[in-house]
Amino acid sequence: MLRFQHLVFFGPTGTAKWKGQIYGAPRFTWLVNKPIIYHGVFGEGLFQSIYPTPQSEIAAYLSSIEWLALTLFVLGISVPLPFLRIIPYIMFGGTLLVALSYMIHARLEAKHDTIPARLLVAFLALAQPLVRGWARYFTWLKFKRTPPAVIASVEKDFKPARGSITNLRFWSEDGHGRERLLQESIQALESEGWNYSLDTGWKNWDVQIYGSFWWGIQMRSVTEYHGGPKCLTRVHLRTRMVATTFLLSFILLGILSYQQFFIPEASVWPWVPYVLFELFLFFRARRLKRRVAELVGAAAARCGFTRITKAV
Repeated sequence: MLRFQHLVFFGPTGTAKWKGQIYGAPRFTWLVNKPIIYHGVFGEGLFQSIYPTPQSEIAAYLSSIEWLALTLFVLGISVPLPFLRIIPYIMFGGTLLVALSYMIHARLEAKHDTIPARLLVAFLALAQPLVRGWARYFTWLKFKRTPPAVIASVEKDFKPARGSITNLRFWSEDGHGRERLLQESIQALESEGWNYSLDTGWKNWDVQIYGSFWWGIQMRSVTEYHGGPKCLTRVHLRTRMVATTFLLSFILLGILSYQQFFIPEASVWPWVPYVLFELFLFFRARRLKRRVAELVGAAAARCGFTRITKAV
């Protein structure tokens, strides 16, 4: 759950970034690097001991559930393309090497150091990242969504103005800018039950809103000062495709393309459900963006801002 509040501390696959170590010797350390001894200037440094190097990121990727999914995908497309058939075996061989590295270098008590015990270590090293990755993605799918009832609701005592739902502009005569608007918008997200993340200081957005199973919204804002207390605050809402949307669309498109180019006399009718599915995604994205635009507009109204809809 911390991933969604502190995105900067997690990698692209959802794994935590840290310099420590939990389970045994780092994988592949024996192959790519060695432990470090910090000795200080003229050998006078304190705590002169061997520090194990962090776990290899390459090994982490080779044993991840994402790598296994990619291996299966390459295996699938290698069926009609014989020259690719060796690649998935090489990819899975890299995964097995990580498990074998654990098996060989695991420290076991002498009375338990048997061949079945070593094989069990290899199996656990192979299965553990996959089980953790599977659980991580289910958690990701659960907490990266806002309840449908929240998205389907409307803002109370607010009538949205007509205009763009992507680029919003608000005018203030009281000197209030984006800070006030962001504070009010975040309070609305919290009170209504939205799931969201705030900028950690290194992102190009202010708030990332986790919407439906298919889409999310990134909110960016900037304030222009026009002399005295006059301020113009611009808000940009960007639709962000969720990984499940991309993967499902890509898989469906791949299957249809394979049928079209490799099966003689293939029918074009299977493309009709795919086009309808893409239209469904488009309207769901627009519905979510419109809902977020209403939320920001209502927050701006509570701040005393005036919505500008005509071009200046």
